[in-house]
Amino acid sequence: MKKRYKGFGRFTALLCAIGVTVSSHTIAVSADERTWPSGLSCDIGTKIETWANIQDGDPNAADAVASLATVVFCGDETLYTGYFGEIDRENHIPADEDSVYEWGSISKTMIWVSVMQLWEQGKIDLDADIRTYLPDDFFAYLSYDDPITMTDLMNHQGGWCETTYSIEVDDENNIPSLEEALRAAEPAQTYRPGEVTAYSNWGAALAAYVVERVSGMDYCDYVHKNILEPLGMEHTSISASYRDNEWVWEQRLKLNSYQFDSQTQTYESLGNRISYITIYPAGSATGTIGDLAKYAQAFVDDEAPLFMNKETQEKLFSGSAFYGESDIPSFSYGFGVSEYAVRVFGHDGATSACMSYMLFDRESKIGVVFLTNEPAGNEIYNYIRRWIFGWLTLDKYSDGKDEPCTLGGYYLVSRSNAAGILKFYSYLAAIPAERIEGIVYMGNDLYQLSDGIDVMLIGGKTYSDGGRGFNLGSLELIYDKMYIPKICVMTAFFMSAVISVFILLVKLKMKRVNKLRHYTGIGMITAGQIAKIVSVISVVTLISFTAGNYGVSKTLGVSVGIVQIVCMMVCILAALISVYALLAKKPVKLNRLRYIFNIAGNAVTVFVIVYFEMYKFWGC
Repeated sequence: MKKRYKGFGRFTALLCAIGVTVSSHTIAVSADERTWPSGLSCDIGTKIETWANIQDGDPNAADAVASLATVVFCGDETLYTGYFGEIDRENHIPADEDSVYEWGSISKTMIWVSVMQLWEQGKIDLDADIRTYLPDDFFAYLSYDDPITMTDLMNHQGGWCETTYSIEVDDENNIPSLEEALRAAEPAQTYRPGEVTAYSNWGAALAAYVVERVSGMDYCDYVHKNILEPLGMEHTSISASYRDNEWVWEQRLKLNSYQFDSQTQTYESLGNRISYITIYPAGSATGTIGDLAKYAQAFVDDEAPLFMNKETQEKLFSGSAFYGESDIPSFSYGFGVSEYAVRVFGHDGATSACMSYMLFDRESKIGVVFLTNEPAGNEIYNYIRRWIFGWLTLDKYSDGKDEPCTLGGYYLVSRSNAAGILKFYSYLAAIPAERIEGIVYMGNDLYQLSDGIDVMLIGGKTYSDGGRGFNLGSLELIYDKMYIPKICVMTAFFMSAVISVFILLVKLKMKRVNKLRHYTGIGMITAGQIAKIVSVISVVTLISFTAGNYGVSKTLGVSVGIVQIVCMMVCILAALISVYALLAKKPVKLNRLRYIFNIAGNAVTVFVIVYFEMYKFWGC
């Protein structure tokens, strides 16, 4: 859950190779050799351990993971259980059946299960406007009057961009109620509901709040009663503070997080990285691999133990959003859908401390779950998935009439800060067309993208404003034909500040030797030059505090917004004094150029502050 563009991982995996190494302790139970949905015949346990170069009792065995807990299952039968590495490398605490990890966004699937349970009871209409279930004054920043349905939330198509303000706190005493957390972090609605897929933690947590309103129960209590207890998941916590399960809390204190340093070829400790997610239903679940396996196995069980009717579980995995005009699902009522050699459902997750995966093939009933304390992930997870589920091949959905496409321009990522003081951030993360070379059109607005090794499906999109984009599952790439002019103005904004620094240094030096000549408005123009510098510094500050995180603190956001408003007003006054001097004073040629450049520089700064909403610190 932690990484801002986590939903973009499947796409970027096609474009770059990831290599890491790590692990030494293992306790494993292996299945006999069998043929997997991938078509590969092997003992999966032996294959995992061989890849990791792990040999029991060998002190010289190479590290392969910081720590990893994994279960492979077929229906209610556990085929393989493995624990590798250490959850605390400094104190040599090995991963085992009692190790707990944060599940991150896998938590969201409990929201969707809860919604479907209430749907089958007739208490939630998936196609009704969710405002039916919310307080009248709940939303403050909607841009569209269109209905927002529960299906929209499950497809991440509620229209919301990323939150500006942080959805995590460091002190459990500062955890607000779910309603308060949602109101405090409400993002701008920047897309028409039901139109653009933009993975949204806030939208998912909003669905959990609907569960609270409809069921009359606290969401945490609801999940314990209707999901955890029926499945016997005694070692799982879902509350923001972990305190709904004291055993899990005690175990969580033992877990440290690690990142691999490629230069030293060692793991660096990140500490236990405990933080509290205010919109907790979107990512706070924490527990053992055994409990995660129980949860995943419920979804391949024909008896559908989480529902009153088997048909409800069938609907859950029938597909709710599709690639282009095809019948290939990109989402299935909140669950991710991945095309390997077989169609796989599930979800992954990432927090500041851990990474998690839950994948299952409902046809063969084979699935895999794994948990790690490496928030940056590890190459072995891709291998495990491929060994079990295989590769999507170019010919699986091809009719032999594919048409290679040549794209141009730049694409904005839908899952970004499309409004508010962090709006500029979405332009810094734009994707050039060169990054999606190798795209092939297959008809029905369905495309395939291949890097020569891996293949993924992409759906073409035409928006209500006539724009075009591509659906990558959990997010979309939206073509911006004006990206180059916008980024040029942004560049001019930064350059104007650099030039202002140079001019101020020259002025300071000339003043020291008594050679600084005064001219009309020199004081206000100097103030404008300082304002441009301060404006850029505040932007750089936001970048440094936002990179890799979800939002900024309210204090920082408000401070930067107010600073930008002040800078904007100073720049406007500096530009006006220059206009006055040009028109009324008829300056000499040198001063005329000085005033013209001053007007241009201040105009650029004001335009950037206004267009990129750097002043907009309130609300979203």
